[in-house]
Amino acid sequence: MRLKTALITGTLILLMVFLLGLVSKNVEVLREPFLFFGLRVPMAWVLTVALLAGFLSFAVWIVASGLAQVVRRWLTDLRRQSERAAEEHYLKGLDAVLGSRPLEAINHFQHALESQPNYLPALLKLGDALRSAGRPQEALTYHREALNEHPEDIPTLYALTEDALALQDHEEAKRYLLEIIRIQPRRALKGMRMLRDLYIKEGNWRRALEIQEHIGEARVLEEERAEDAAFTPGLLYQIGVDLLLQDKHAEAIAQMEKVRKKYPAFQATYMKLAEAYLLNGEEQKAVETYIDGYRKNAFPTCLLAMEQLYLEKGDPEGAIQQYQNLIASTDRKVLPKFLLGRFYYRLEILDKAEHILREVEGNVGQSGLLQYYLGRVRERRGDLAKACEHYREVIRILDPFEFSYECTSCHQPSPEWKDYCTHCQRWDTFLPTFRDELMQEIHEPSPVFYQEIQWKPR
Repeated sequence: MRLKTALITGTLILLMVFLLGLVSKNVEVLREPFLFFGLRVPMAWVLTVALLAGFLSFAVWIVASGLAQVVRRWLTDLRRQSERAAEEHYLKGLDAVLGSRPLEAINHFQHALESQPNYLPALLKLGDALRSAGRPQEALTYHREALNEHPEDIPTLYALTEDALALQDHEEAKRYLLEIIRIQPRRALKGMRMLRDLYIKEGNWRRALEIQEHIGEARVLEEERAEDAAFTPGLLYQIGVDLLLQDKHAEAIAQMEKVRKKYPAFQATYMKLAEAYLLNGEEQKAVETYIDGYRKNAFPTCLLAMEQLYLEKGDPEGAIQQYQNLIASTDRKVLPKFLLGRFYYRLEILDKAEHILREVEGNVGQSGLLQYYLGRVRERRGDLAKACEHYREVIRILDPFEFSYECTSCHQPSPEWKDYCTHCQRWDTFLPTFRDELMQEIHEPSPVFYQEIQWKPR
């Protein structure tokens, strides 16, 4: 500023010296009259008035510029003060949020907006705090205000999505998520996951599969979307289930076969595919599917389903033959042998039941489940002393006496096998929970390309 003033002053002095030099050399000219609308005015007066007018204009410009600068500084200081006040209240609000004091946080965020009405972080956090306090409608108001100021702000759109979900307005939530995906078509991984999960909740499996395919094309690290890989077979499987519910048996079979071929370790497919074959009148293919489910995944539920099928049709010999064929052709003989012995026990063929179970006993270590059935056989024969010995072994080894299941994703228990967990919305996660030597074969390593992926709830 001082340099600028010095330059202006120096320029004015030089200009005055230059003008005085011109006047001294043009005295005669200055004495000449100047016609001004018919009036004869000395030329010197005209030049003097012109110079004064120019000087005054310049002086006014200098003063106006100085005043404008002062006003700008004053306004800037006021804005900075309001920003500092808003930021101070905003930080206090964040501290209250971290301290689980939502009402105090709301108060601080409101004060921040009083200091700076369009302060985006405060608008977002105030809305979040209101939603956490059970006031989603008010939260929606502030988040919409933030969106009006910043129409394509991604955090604001996510906040509006959460508000809509809190209000159970899934259509509105999907609208905001689609807008996020439009803005970031290959990067909005969170938005695509949320949208996919909404379609899953609605049972719109095909639309969910479309979003799942977009997730597969997203430009993110493979590690970041590893957990999403397991959704693809689940959604393909569920489309087949829907076709089956619509009595489109042939289409359901075709869909399930695609899933079995592409994802052979997806165990639920074998159960539902066998059901589809049965509904389509193809019993032999259903049995083959159950057997294939055990061969590829050591999945005992398939064998139990096959066993029940033969019992319901009054053909226990058919189940026995299938068990014997499987035992003769598989490397994993222990579990089918045990199930065959258990089946003989259910049929009251106690001699064969004990013979098979004794063979199994020689191939495994301590098995409470095996001792339980040996005890039951002895009890049916009236040999109570031997039965009690076996029961004591059961109590010593383990608690559960029958198969029970647990979701490997959310650990939800179930007394029976299920293909879909309604608690965490995952497929193919229920496995037997008891710890027993009979299950050792099932847990042996197998060449499954996505078996170790853990499905987590959203």
